[in-house]
Amino acid sequence: MAQQGQQQGQQQQGQGQMQGQGMQIADRDLLQVCLNETKHCASSLNTYIQEASSEQLRRDYMTVLGDVYSQQKQIFDYMQQQGYYNVKNANPQDIAQAKSKFSQNQQQSMQ
Repeated sequence: MAQQGQQQGQQQQGQGQMQGQGMQIADRDLLQVCLNETKHCASSLNTYIQEASSEQLRRDYMTVLGDVYSQQKQIFDYMQQQGYYNVKNANPQDIAQAKSKFSQNQQQSMQ
């Protein structure tokens, strides 16, 4: 019985290794996961900052948030350099339209 259990354990272990060998994550996918995680972390930290009852805790969270933003920017810049994250530049007309829309929304909310 002990040998049978040992053999089953070895078979399961061998299967896990074989399954693991075939699965590889591309650099682009791994970097995208990292970028998404830093975005999620920043969002959570914003909530923590807003809800912190201690001023010292609030400042500490803000420091960590700054670090997360820095890491996020580094990941983004690296992805752009590698050609993994292409950003289309907005044309001036779209920017002007967005500004106008924002100004209108801001004025309406003040009324």
